[in-house]
Amino acid sequence: MLKDPNKDNLKTELMITRQHEKICKIPNCEGTITIFEGPGSEVLCRDHQLQCKEYGGFGNPAEPHTFFRDWICSNPLCNYDPRKDPAFEELEEPLKSTAMKYQMHGDHIIPRALGGTDAKENIQVLCKKCHDIKSFKNGDFANKTKKVINDL
Repeated sequence: MLKDPNKDNLKTELMITRQHEKICKIPNCEGTITIFEGPGSEVLCRDHQLQCKEYGGFGNPAEPHTFFRDWICSNPLCNYDPRKDPAFEELEEPLKSTAMKYQMHGDHIIPRALGGTDAKENIQVLCKKCHDIKSFKNGDFANKTKKVINDL
């Protein structure tokens, strides 16, 4: 079951005082840390906290780039939207939404290993298939693939 934001508790006055002026960890966000307990409460503003997967969004506080995911693949040759995929019709909520979200990835245009950041400008939304193809094409899986092939 998804978390109901209307049932979130306020942090204690002491906690709010200690975090005063701390800024959200999502790149380019100037929001101050949320005054509500719950997912991401130590590092996210309220707007980003409500985008966490526990509330039904895509975000994971440990992976800031996930807050820039969306429902439609940005590859113009694909434009996959899992909400229109009949394969998910037989699933019940919340499993249906979760399964559909797993199809959409926040891909770093310039990988972090090559100096890319988690900023929105460096993230594109790709479906799982397009992300895998891009990753293999660019050698992002090179070491893992080599090990798998050698293990065969």
